[in-house]
Order: sequence, then structure tokens, then C-alpha cells
Amino acid sequence: MMPTPPARPGRLQAIAQDQRGFALLAVTLVLAILGVVVTEFAYSMRLQAGMVRAYKDRLLGQHLAEAGVQQAIREIMTEATVHGIDEDGQVIFYRLLAGTTAPQRVPPLERTRVPLGAGEFSYRITDEERRVNLNASQPDRIDKLLLAIGIDKDVRDKISDSLLDWRDADDNYRTNGAESDDYYLNLPVPYRARNGNLQDVAELLQIKGVTPEIYYGNGERPGLAELVTVRGSGAININTAPPPVLSAAGLSEAEIALAVERRVNNPKTAPPSSRGATRFTVRSTVFRIEAEGLIAGQPKARVIAIVQRGGSGGSAPTAMVYSWRPVPTRAEPAPAPKAGASR
Repeated sequence: MMPTPPARPGRLQAIAQDQRGFALLAVTLVLAILGVVVTEFAYSMRLQAGMVRAYKDRLLGQHLAEAGVQQAIREIMTEATVHGIDEDGQVIFYRLLAGTTAPQRVPPLERTRVPLGAGEFSYRITDEERRVNLNASQPDRIDKLLLAIGIDKDVRDKISDSLLDWRDADDNYRTNGAESDDYYLNLPVPYRARNGNLQDVAELLQIKGVTPEIYYGNGERPGLAELVTVRGSGAININTAPPPVLSAAGLSEAEIALAVERRVNNPKTAPPSSRGATRFTVRSTVFRIEAEGLIAGQPKARVIAIVQRGGSGGSAPTAMVYSWRPVPTRAEPAPAPKAGASR
């Protein structure tokens, strides 16, 4: 066999250059892969940190919202003999001192942006006696309420009869009503009528005739969600009820205008005697609390609670929570621009 001739210097140099080029390419590829891995790892860590921070803020917001409910209950426990409202529609507590005729306002607690720990809470208090009680009102009052918000007669009849059928214990439906066998069980998603009193206002959305527009309202008229309740005695607080509810209770337009005009600064201290003590009241017992927990000025949790105040005549006040429902938060409105600021 012939011996392999030794490589020439030029060829050795070319091989060395090829090897260096391959090594450079390999190092570049490894660095690129390493960069992708590091970037992905950093992104994953940032995403995980953001999730942990969001969970922490939401949990802290829930505790802050609960603190708002507790402070609102503290206000509700105030020994008040008259309940009115302010310009914002929130409940104000009054005392009628012995020997006086003008109610004295109980000093309120702060309700907006109350600092606590690393965040803040805000809350609103409204009363359920400003609403029509679906479980304790006569059918004519429900019909008058629907009329007051502009619902046509055929729809009013359908809702009124269906509401009665939903509450009664039998399976016989009224002329414009509905029961489980003839209507609700034939829907695409079937269900049965409760055959008892409503437990929550949201049940209205399951009752024949009540559409989301009627329930939630629109820009032209209020919705039933803000005008009805399933708690309370059934008497309507003349100092806090909105005009549609006062109309449903039988007041004329002139009487409603007079009641609404005077009650913010001069609430009634007794229900109108000509209307019957069982129809109206000036003292509420069941309240709705809407509380928010805020972190860095942004709402992170929101709760709506229905609370009844008990105890009177010298006995210790009590509070019974009927419902506690977390609801979606609402974005904080942007601050108004300062005068003269450029846009």
C-alpha cells in the first residue's frame, strides 16, 4: 500500500478555519438557545409573581370589603327612631329626642376611602323598606309599580300572575301566569317554580314575563332590581322610597313631589295618618350594604349584604345577616381634569 501523503500547510490551515467556524456557530447556537430559555424563565417568573400579587390583592380586598360591612353594621346598630336619606340616596340615622319635634341627625361615620392597613374600604347603606316587598305586598301594588316604570298592561298582567303562581303551593296557573308543568319544564333549560316565597330578588329573572331589561332597567327607566325586595315588613319608608315605589303605595303625583322635596333636610317623624300605619313607616329595620375593598386606589373586591337590625325597647341591638354575595368590582371613575389643565 502506498503511504498517505502528508497534508500540505494550506490544507491544514483550511481545516483549522473550518473547525473554528463550526465551533463559533455551535457557541452562537447555544447562546441563542440559552437566551430563549432565560427569557422564557424570566417571563414565567414575572407572570407567576403577577398572579401571586393579584391573588394577594384580591384576598386583602375581600378582608377590606368585610371591614366595610362591619363598620356599616356598627352604624345600623345606632339607636335611631327615624331613617332618612341624603342627596346621594344613602340612609341617614336620626333620633327624636324627648320634648322635641325636629329629629336630630346621628353623627355619621366616614364611608368613603376609609384607610385600613395597606388599603382602604368604602361602603353605601340603603334600606330595604324603600323597596316594594314581593313577598308581603298585594298584587295591585306590584301592578302599580310596573305601571310607574312604564310597563305595558299585557306584560304587567303576565308578570303579576306569574309571580303569584311562582309563590303559591299549587300547580294551577292563572290566566296570564305559569307553573312548572305547563311552562318552566318546557324551557330549553328546564326548572321548577319555587312554590314559595322568593329568597332573592334575582329569582325574578326566572319568572315568566321578566326580561333582563325590565329587571336591570335602561337609560329611560329604572329596573325592578333597585325597586323591589324580599325582606322587611312590607311597610314603605316614606322618607327613603323613590317616586315609583311611592306611586305603587298609592300616593298622588302632588304628594310624591312634596314628600321628595322636603325629606332630605326635613324627614317625617311619623307616617301619614291618613294612609294607615301598616302601609308606611319612617323607621327601617332591614338594610342593604354595598362595600368595596381598595388597594392602591383600585377596587379589588365588592360585597353586597342584607342585614336586619333587631332589638328595641331597651334590649340590646342585634344584627342578622340574611345574605352575603360577592359581586364584580366596578372601575373607579377617572378624576375630573383641573380647571385650566391642557387636554
